[in-house]
Amino acid sequence: MSQKSRKQTSIIIESLLKLATEPIVQAEIPNLDCYVKKLSSALREDDSSSLETNLLNLYAQLHGAGSVYSPCERKLLAERKGYSCHPGGLSPLIKAVQFVRSGSIVADIGAGNGLQGLLLQCLSPHRKTIQIEISSEMIRTGRIFQQALGISDNRIEWIHDDIINVSIKTADFIYIYLPAKPLDAGKEVYEAIANKLSMMNRPLVIFSVADCLAKFLNGQFSIFYTDGHLTCFIKE
Repeated sequence: MSQKSRKQTSIIIESLLKLATEPIVQAEIPNLDCYVKKLSSALREDDSSSLETNLLNLYAQLHGAGSVYSPCERKLLAERKGYSCHPGGLSPLIKAVQFVRSGSIVADIGAGNGLQGLLLQCLSPHRKTIQIEISSEMIRTGRIFQQALGISDNRIEWIHDDIINVSIKTADFIYIYLPAKPLDAGKEVYEAIANKLSMMNRPLVIFSVADCLAKFLNGQFSIFYTDGHLTCFIKE
């Protein structure tokens, strides 16, 4: 691991530990202390294998918090062939740092509780992160996370809506992790997203985790990186 990657991993660890030790977060998520203790112990012992395991365990606990849908939200999720909350991993965030600058506007499509976008703000503070999510409970949880991390309201915009209805035309970096199954009504989601992206008259970078977006994008977009988990596109 390079020195830069180690620094970024340290920022993620510090951010997750800060979240997990804040009383307002602990009030929402039971049994966080055991995950904090195991990660802190791995840090003290400098055990890389244990550190990775316990970092990911804490990350997964935080990422899944607030994963609740109202009957209306659940109905829309089913109609859209949508997936509920799945952790996208930490490696895409570390790779994203080189593309997110102070003036960037990031849009997370299907943001869940917004942990990915919040961590990216910690890694590379930028103008704004737009968090788009259909679960009001996840957004409520995400606002608690935002408060615990001390990220100001002018840097985070929460949008409770179906992505088909939401404009993302101000964004220059898109993060998306498999919001829907790419079949039946789920195709409409990807077609709508691809159409929004194609109409944006600006340079654009897209990080698509577990990519299902590629076949819906037109020739304006080219892949500059893929590893089987993350596929990255650029529009110049």
